[in-house]
Amino acid sequence: MKPLVAGSEIDAYCTKCRMDLGHRIVALVAGKPKRVVCMTCNSEHAYHPPKGGSVARPATPRPSSPPKSRQKPGAGVNEWEQRVAGQGAAAFIRFSMHRTYRRGDLVLHGKFGEGYVADVLEDGKVSIMFRDGPRTFAHGHS
Repeated sequence: MKPLVAGSEIDAYCTKCRMDLGHRIVALVAGKPKRVVCMTCNSEHAYHPPKGGSVARPATPRPSSPPKSRQKPGAGVNEWEQRVAGQGAAAFIRFSMHRTYRRGDLVLHGKFGEGYVADVLEDGKVSIMFRDGPRTFAHGHS
């Protein structure tokens, strides 16, 4: 396992989203995460281990498609272009973790731009494919 460094991704409990999500490490003390930023809601807070009881470890992405080693080069970008490119602004739903999404929905995210829902995951999470790759977000939370 690679040593943790500032900027690494890690699973942590988000105090705003109130669930285990991917976070980016902002500060370390003695090699352990001290402060993190939630990659879903962008809130910065003290590191809290995932409620699932697991130890601090780098986050593992949950791809909705085969690993890149088995994909043709540029396959994800081509699929993204087919689904998203040329769509009018009215076709997109502005992303909110409070809204519930279905596979295929077109989404406009404030940071990552235009994407489509590639997969609906367990525990109130959704995988959205953006031009630069998939991201996992919480959805359907009040």
